Amino acid sequence: MANANDLPDEDFRAACTTAGGAYLLDRACTRLPEILDSVREPRRDPMAPERRVLKECVLGQDRPTSMERFDAAVSALAGKATAEQAERLGEGLRVAVGVSGRVG
Repeated sequence: MANANDLPDEDFRAACTTAGGAYLLDRACTRLPEILDSVREPRRDPMAPERRVLKECVLGQDRPTSMERFDAAVSALAGKATAEQAERLGEGLRVAVGVSGRVG
């Protein structure tokens, strides 16, 4: 990630929280060889743990999958809407019975 203002790493990461797992590239590109080495040899990637933490914070855990979480949220919302609609219909029926003494 480009740190165009050459801020200290800690300050840049505090201002841009998504940079937590990123390699910071200064204007002079002095860190470019180090960054390229880590890309060429992923086992030597010191930022990998930070990216895993950031990924979970931003995107959530791997399990259940995002699609499974979305499906569960939609199902819960649909269930709540169905219950609220049934409650409203039940209240409407009680009002109609109370006013005339019969349904309809």
